[in-house]
Amino acid sequence: MRKYALISIIMVAMLLNACLAPYAGAAVYYSVRPGDTLYGIGKKFGLGYPTIMKDNRLSSALIVPGLKLRIPAGEAKVHTVRQAETLFGISRNYGVRITDIKAANGLNTALIRPGMRLVIPVSSRQAAGQIKPVFGGKFSVTKEDINHLARLIYAEARGESLEGQIAVGAVIMNRLYSESFPGTIRDIIYQRTNGVYQFTPVQDGQIRLRPNSTAYYAAERAIKGDDPTGNALFFYNPETSSDEWIRTLPVTKVIGNHVFAK
Repeated sequence: MRKYALISIIMVAMLLNACLAPYAGAAVYYSVRPGDTLYGIGKKFGLGYPTIMKDNRLSSALIVPGLKLRIPAGEAKVHTVRQAETLFGISRNYGVRITDIKAANGLNTALIRPGMRLVIPVSSRQAAGQIKPVFGGKFSVTKEDINHLARLIYAEARGESLEGQIAVGAVIMNRLYSESFPGTIRDIIYQRTNGVYQFTPVQDGQIRLRPNSTAYYAAERAIKGDDPTGNALFFYNPETSSDEWIRTLPVTKVIGNHVFAK
């Protein structure tokens, strides 16, 4: 009898494991953080908070940090991780920052594995109705974002080829999806470290120059996802740059007068 009981237990465990495997990594659950509200969580996932309440059988909208809420998979976007995919690539594909995906799925690292199901949240700016999709791309920006990007491209690379100008825009877009930089195009361009702007044209005022049509086109291409740099996060001109640190970074591409690195 003990032998049959043991076999039954093993079979049940295998069945449960098979059912739970697609949800590895708590991919369809959200851990409540301090300051969260059901209304805010609902906006993050593009859901009405009553839907979350109903799905979790909550009798009130009061929630506490640490509570795990199930996000209805039929309502939210759920991505099943494929072989060789990275969190960075997935964030680019859906136009959502890595930090937002990690927070939505309770991930402490960017490590993912095939078969995991990741809930793809709506970005906070999309949820607030501040941005709308443009150019048919998956990332959403404002006209102001496009203008800021075109200004930086023109100021930094107006003497470069179209590829070189797109590459400068791609660095900004790559930073947008990285955890190490601010969460908007404007904030990335105007970011300061120890009182010094990240980009020389912002420091010396060239950012105020009016961009031409090529710079705007390059900005559009970068926003759509064109990236000739190989996911670079930095670029510099070796003839004019005095920054020794940036020269220690792994080079991904050289285009015209600019070296791209990450």
